Amino acid sequence: MKKPINLKLTPEGYQNLLDEQKALTESRPGVLKSMVEAREQGDLSENAGYHAAKEKLGYIDSRLRSLKLMIRFADVVKGEDSKTVTFGNTVVIAGPDGEQAFTIVSAMEADPKVGKMSDKSPIGMALLNRRVGETVEIDVPDGKISFKILEVKI
Repeated sequence: MKKPINLKLTPEGYQNLLDEQKALTESRPGVLKSMVEAREQGDLSENAGYHAAKEKLGYIDSRLRSLKLMIRFADVVKGEDSKTVTFGNTVVIAGPDGEQAFTIVSAMEADPKVGKMSDKSPIGMALLNRRVGETVEIDVPDGKISFKILEVKI
């Protein structure tokens, strides 16, 4: 059977999906109860509480379906080697802004503010499969930027 989605995640990213699924599953009965209570108040056409609860329940159900699919078909990948940059590794680089450390993650997990760089971003793609000591040039709108790979952590 062909996978309906192709999703690589770090163990941390996979755990985040499980945590979100648990939190939404636990909050669903409360939202359903709010919707039933609002429905019992009468006229639904002008009942903002009912419509808000119905919308929230729709969001929860939709997100739970998405999470179930992602959890079922996710490939959990750990960093492999401490000399080569691979998915899930943390890489320390020296560039024009000094030293920086990034963990190479999927686009879904990416958050550069906390040091998580997408494997599909220009910097992430340029760093993948490179070794400690290599200098990598990356094309950006302002020209080219050079980074030297100082360290790779699993």
